[in-house]
Amino acid sequence: MSSKKDKLIEEAQKHIQRGQLDKAVKIYVQVLSLEPSAINLRQKLAELLVKAGQSDGARTEYEAIGKHYASSGFYLKAIAVYKQVQKLFPGDIAITLTLAGLNEKHGLVGNALAEYKLAYDYYERESNGSESLKILEKMQAVDQQNANIKLKLAEAYFNAGKKDESYALFRQLALLLQERGETGPFAHLNARIQQLFPEKTGFVIEVLAKQLEEGNAAKAVSGLQALLRNDPKNKNIWELIIRAYRHLGQHQQLRAVYEHFLRYFPDDVSAKTGLIACHADQKDIKGALALLDQYEQDVVSSGASGELVAIYRNLAEFDPINLRILEGYKKACEAVDMMDEVSQLESKIQTLKKLSSGTDALPAPDRSPAGTGDLFEGAGLAPSLSALTDGVSGMDAGVYMPENGESPVAEEDAADGVGTENAVETFPDYGEIEIEVDIDDFPFEGSPAGEKENGSSDGWPDTFEDVADLISSSPRSVKFGCSLDSSDAQSHYDLGVAFREMGLYDEAINEFRQAASDPARRVECLVLQAACLRERGELDAAEKILNALAEPEQSVEDACLVKYELALVLEAQGQNERVAELMAEIDSVNAEFRDVHERLKNAGGSLEFSDEELQDFELK
Repeated sequence: MSSKKDKLIEEAQKHIQRGQLDKAVKIYVQVLSLEPSAINLRQKLAELLVKAGQSDGARTEYEAIGKHYASSGFYLKAIAVYKQVQKLFPGDIAITLTLAGLNEKHGLVGNALAEYKLAYDYYERESNGSESLKILEKMQAVDQQNANIKLKLAEAYFNAGKKDESYALFRQLALLLQERGETGPFAHLNARIQQLFPEKTGFVIEVLAKQLEEGNAAKAVSGLQALLRNDPKNKNIWELIIRAYRHLGQHQQLRAVYEHFLRYFPDDVSAKTGLIACHADQKDIKGALALLDQYEQDVVSSGASGELVAIYRNLAEFDPINLRILEGYKKACEAVDMMDEVSQLESKIQTLKKLSSGTDALPAPDRSPAGTGDLFEGAGLAPSLSALTDGVSGMDAGVYMPENGESPVAEEDAADGVGTENAVETFPDYGEIEIEVDIDDFPFEGSPAGEKENGSSDGWPDTFEDVADLISSSPRSVKFGCSLDSSDAQSHYDLGVAFREMGLYDEAINEFRQAASDPARRVECLVLQAACLRERGELDAAEKILNALAEPEQSVEDACLVKYELALVLEAQGQNERVAELMAEIDSVNAEFRDVHERLKNAGGSLEFSDEELQDFELK
């Protein structure tokens, strides 16, 4: 016996068949009052309201459905429902923001940004700066690695008078570009900073220092080297390079940098102790003692005897019976009042002197490295002095630059033949870190580079799909159709299915196109795009896609998938003989594929084939 609900639904169907949609709507309202939680009935009512031209009523029902799905965590279904509402009310910004939030919650970054961009454009047209700024902040939160959004938001902060926030974001952007090695945009960004914040004269140095603090010394080195090309006498840059190499533990490179540093800043005591420590760390006893003879008094006079203690202790561990080392060690300990250690050293010194009484003092063993070769061979990070000074005026004053591969030494030393034994070799050619500064596609408002090819100067591309093209693509660019990880592909696939079920074929095709970036599901997603075209009535287009998908070396599963969908397209075109052939081909290799076997068994007529006839079909 039929229930009251079933009778009402049956009555509504009769009205629908007669085209009496308003009467059908009234009956479905009664049905829903009997079962308010029935989402499928509410969706049927919403669809009827759309067909009856009652958009406001349809919106009410769709939003109730969407809220139900969203509150239950079914974000993909909610997105599909709200897309229906958006088609009814394309200018309603509240729906756009709802869709952006749902996409964000489900992790569909590109889709979320696309919706947020629509909202941003709307508020810009309305000259609502505060709301457009909020949207940019949401976009930044969704994709913090997107350089273009950072740039736009930094500019918006500045225009809104939030200079501290603007500068902080510009610095984040600079770090991002520096880490990616995008030297051209980085140079333009530096120019823009100088324009907006003329008081921030050391912006780039500040950025690289921050990079060092965050532990990314290798990246910072390349940027610091580039700065030295234009400003080789900047002490701050040299000090940062020293910090970088010390952090990297590259003692040979550090030693060479100290050598060059002292040519520009010969009175710097910390560089002197640093250079001596480098020789000691490399167990170069002779070189360390030579430098101690040269610089020790300067170090003591500056009050840095504690550093001498550490150097001598290091040398003593390597050569524990060298009187020169022990006496210097003792003197350094006396200077910092380490009397217990002084007593121990004095006892050891007296013992050694007694042992060597009547003979020459024990010589310091020559334990220098047999040959250091090129100090930077294989390092790939250190700059060469010749490269750093190349093209810079005044760089060669007081320094002898050899032409035949010799090591550089001071002119007065070279003239006397002094210092060539331990001279530091030149760095490798600087060409390996050549900087490109010419770039046309990094726009800044108000700057010469701000004009796009099409004349737009608003800093945004014509289509949101191209937003990431202003800078080379990032791991999380906003460019639709970019490579996706498997979770992204699954989300786009699921959303495509939801859109297709609701008849949103354009949206479904777009989602399947993105999901097809996953090679494992490429064929299936292309077949689903053809299915959307078929259901939309574009049979020729669907057939072309499916014919193009037929490949000789296809897997059995993929081949069956393509042939089955092609059979449905041909069936809609009335090509029953060809449909029978395709169904038989599928059945011959996979009798369990969908409903193929049942179709062949129950169809009769043209779909009835003998076993012998079926054997003639080959999988194509």
